[in-house]
Amino acid sequence: MSQRSVSKLHRLPAFNSAIVLLPRLYMALTILLSALFVMPVAQAASCKIPKSYYKNVSCTASRGYLLATKDFGAPVALLDSRGKKVVDLSRYQKVDADKIVSGVFPVQRNGRVGYVNMQGREVVPAIYDRLNDGQGWARPASEGRIVVKKDGKYGVVNTSNKTIVPFSGAISDIDNYRGGIARIRKNQTTSWLDENGKTTSNPNDTNESDDASSASNNASLLPPPARPSNLTSFTTLQPYQQDGRWGFVDDQNVTMITYSFDEVRPFSEGMAGVRVDDKWGFLNLGGELVIPFRFDDSGVIASDSYKGAPAFVFKDGKAWVGSLKNNGKICINKEGANVSCD
Repeated sequence: MSQRSVSKLHRLPAFNSAIVLLPRLYMALTILLSALFVMPVAQAASCKIPKSYYKNVSCTASRGYLLATKDFGAPVALLDSRGKKVVDLSRYQKVDADKIVSGVFPVQRNGRVGYVNMQGREVVPAIYDRLNDGQGWARPASEGRIVVKKDGKYGVVNTSNKTIVPFSGAISDIDNYRGGIARIRKNQTTSWLDENGKTTSNPNDTNESDDASSASNNASLLPPPARPSNLTSFTTLQPYQQDGRWGFVDDQNVTMITYSFDEVRPFSEGMAGVRVDDKWGFLNLGGELVIPFRFDDSGVIASDSYKGAPAFVFKDGKAWVGSLKNNGKICINKEGANVSCD
């Protein structure tokens, strides 16, 4: 093309508009390609879909487990990381494989909620109501206890379906258990229950009862007891998932610890195990990482437990964090030091 022809093209309005738009189009295309190719790579870093017999397989928030479904979304099977079937789920309409806690997870059959263990046995029969309280249609197990509803009434059962808190229409809400205690709202009052469903003291109450005679004899000599100015209110931080990541919310469903983790454990004894990629560490209730990410996820079996507690959950001041070649277990204390599991 001659220089004269090019000069004529530059004087055409359409040509000039195209020249202006080219950089913008290039930038938009770059952003689009980044979204298409970079995002899946980031997702694949924490979950890889193995080759398997099943057509539709997706990751779950429970590391090492995947969900196989039919084309229209109905569950087929829970798979392990190799694509092998662990639990047959074909008789259920819905499952929540993101809530595998204490070796059980919720399922739905005929509109009713139950819980299945990792051997495929329905340990809590599907006889309970679907929930609608900000934590989905079913709660995860919490310290071996599950908040459920029956005929519109709240109650608590354990993972063997034994009733811990009797069902009552007077109960407006029950928090998940944390540290062996759950808060309950009943007849417009708030109280606390222990792991056996018995009323216990308010964990916020720091006032110690003094001996009556001693208090009487020394009342004129001692100043009134000082009360701490900054008391930490009792709150039940619970695991909660958002956009495929896990964090923690309080009893008002307010986010208290941001959604930064690939997997978490419920708080127990003031600490919660959290995983990023293939490493576990521990947070305190303030969201501080008090034990660094140094425990390998492959060092435990997700469906196994030790002394009734799953891996990375504290019980009696100890948490199971790994296994030895002779099938022995590795435990730590709350300072992160290795201790005997016995």
